Amino acid sequence: MDLLIFYGTSDAQGVPRLLCNCPICKSEKSNNHRTRPSCEFTIDDKKYLIDISPDFKFQFQLYNNSEIPSAVLITHAHNDHIAGLGDFADLCFWNNKNVQIVSPPEIINKLKERFPYLINRRGLTFVGTTKWMNGSNKISFHKVNHGHNGYSYGILVQKDKGNRWAYLSDSFDVSEEQWLPFYNLDLLIFGTSFWKENQPASKRSVYDVSEAIGIKKKLGPKKMILTHLSHDIDINRHGKELPDDIMFAYDGLKIKLN
Repeated sequence: MDLLIFYGTSDAQGVPRLLCNCPICKSEKSNNHRTRPSCEFTIDDKKYLIDISPDFKFQFQLYNNSEIPSAVLITHAHNDHIAGLGDFADLCFWNNKNVQIVSPPEIINKLKERFPYLINRRGLTFVGTTKWMNGSNKISFHKVNHGHNGYSYGILVQKDKGNRWAYLSDSFDVSEEQWLPFYNLDLLIFGTSFWKENQPASKRSVYDVSEAIGIKKKLGPKKMILTHLSHDIDINRHGKELPDDIMFAYDGLKIKLN
């Protein structure tokens, strides 16, 4: 059975945020406690990881702690998506497991600049590509605007004669051409930080929930799951206001991919 589990579903600051006394950060509801964004998925009995957050060690112990993924796919080189790479490298080194770190070439170069001591480390192989095959599974990286924060990559996963789904955690002001790979998916995992964000567009980097609902109508995925959630989102309250084919992710959520 093909399965995806959300390791972390917060924005860059996590929830609760440091020194914040807002109702969400003080909430006792476990699904409002969120670590930085990452997920693990299994296809044909092989595990893959998307991004390695600063909370990787805690996440891996909680949701896996038995099998090291065979590859890690990196969306972009921001701290909340890559800061756990050192811990992951140690995990591979001490368990004699060789893992491919896969991302477009310029992202791989940024990882090597950030972690120069890992370039020749036993256990890691860096692969710079936008199209990657593992067996009959096709995985591709598609560049999208990330608003004030530059750009990121959406990851599209397609099984041979199977379903198509994508992970697009960090995007804003995406062009029509950039949207093209993401039409008519079986599932779109999409990043939204606020229910309604009031910052000027020039200072924003992620779509809000109200905009994501419109994007769902535009792209036509069968289902949309929202992740990368800030402390503005109360899953229990706001979740009731979402359309039936859209839901919020939470840490530890498991979904079937087929």
